[in-house]
Amino acid sequence: MILTPANKSLCERVLNAFETGSAEGDYSAISIYHDGPHGIRQVTYGRSQTTEYGKLRDLVTRYVNANGTFSAELAPFAPLVGNKPLVDNEQFKTLLRRAGRDDPTMKTVQDRFFDERYYVPAQNWAQAFGFKDALSMLVIYDSFVHSNRILSFLRARFPEKPPASGGDERTWISQYVNVRQEWLTNHSNPELHPTVYRTKCLRFEIDRGNWDLALIPINANGILVGPSPEISRHPITTLPTEQPVVPFLDEMANGNEAVPLMPASAAGFTANAASIAIDEWRFFGEQRYNPSGDIIHSGRKEGEDGWWQRVGLYWAKIGRNDLDGRDHDWPWSAAFISWVMREAGAGDRFSYSASHATYISKSIRDRNQGNANALYWGYRLNERKPQVGDLVCWDRDPDKVVDYDHQHLGNYSSHTDLVVSVSTDQIEIIGGNVGNSVTRRPLMLTAEGYLAAGAQGGETLFAIMGCRI
Repeated sequence: MILTPANKSLCERVLNAFETGSAEGDYSAISIYHDGPHGIRQVTYGRSQTTEYGKLRDLVTRYVNANGTFSAELAPFAPLVGNKPLVDNEQFKTLLRRAGRDDPTMKTVQDRFFDERYYVPAQNWAQAFGFKDALSMLVIYDSFVHSNRILSFLRARFPEKPPASGGDERTWISQYVNVRQEWLTNHSNPELHPTVYRTKCLRFEIDRGNWDLALIPINANGILVGPSPEISRHPITTLPTEQPVVPFLDEMANGNEAVPLMPASAAGFTANAASIAIDEWRFFGEQRYNPSGDIIHSGRKEGEDGWWQRVGLYWAKIGRNDLDGRDHDWPWSAAFISWVMREAGAGDRFSYSASHATYISKSIRDRNQGNANALYWGYRLNERKPQVGDLVCWDRDPDKVVDYDHQHLGNYSSHTDLVVSVSTDQIEIIGGNVGNSVTRRPLMLTAEGYLAAGAQGGETLFAIMGCRI
């Protein structure tokens, strides 16, 4: 789905009205809500309202690097955003307001930023799942702005399939809006209850059949919205590097043995999984290792207040409500991967576990047995070129010989990381409980594009779990 400039402008203006009460967008808008990690207060800022513990640091950093009027004054705050609470720092908030109100550079940075962070991922998702109507894009775009993605647990609450899977597009959109409204209405956080104005507006447009968004104005929470006469600001010609491109099916099979692939309807899973992992990495302070396995940037740690609770969420997804980041004797890396898989929409096709070996060994069995329903098949390192959404597998057992052919019934120590980007000579992976944080690191590829067997970064690779969708 590619919206016309007029329809893209209309969608932006509707969401601006949702977020800031102005169709033109209030670039200086600041709100304070108890919607940060574990309900803490946080700053939300800008035309489409990015959050202090979400993507605000990225936005501030971009503005500082753009040499705006207030860049020098905001520069000391950039590394603090998301790492040190700034919700009560009046100097920081005043600078944000002044930059958004008085500096055209901030407006330009925000336009590009919100396109890259919300519009492009929403467009990728819509295309991957076969949506074509302009109103469908408005619904999907709004969900990405409000919730950072199409929420997988909401998708499980209604029966209609997406159009790429043979479902009816308009039925799917209608059912999604309905369950999203019910969720917002009954959310445990009462601050979300008033936001049902979003779904009520979308519900009204669905009911009047405004699928091409030709019926204007649109009543967006009391603001009558039509397209702007200036409908083209900053066209997106390339995708941002942090947003993985949704692969085509023939690209996923390139260089690999011929295997039956899942329908194209699921093509957005890998991009979704990578995006979720990247968001968690940013939340934990963007800890990085170099190719040798040495730390080059330290992030937040599992036992810190505000972060141990996050680890508790990972454990809860595999039924261990008794554990969190303060339980240092319990490795949470497999719980992290399981959480990412569940959030990305893996459903019952992934073997959620506190042990990596459980799903590594199953993926190898599934491949050898030709299990067509399996989400992942396990491969030797020279049998599959890494793709976004794959899992790389490490041997961490000092007492056993572990490789592709020696799986010990899934009873051994191991580790997996999710592939989030692929280039000519390297991939980047993200894993949990690496250096007691969520860590991003590169792995080098051979000239043929495969992961080299043996040790990288001080650990031993032995297999790759290839995602089949």
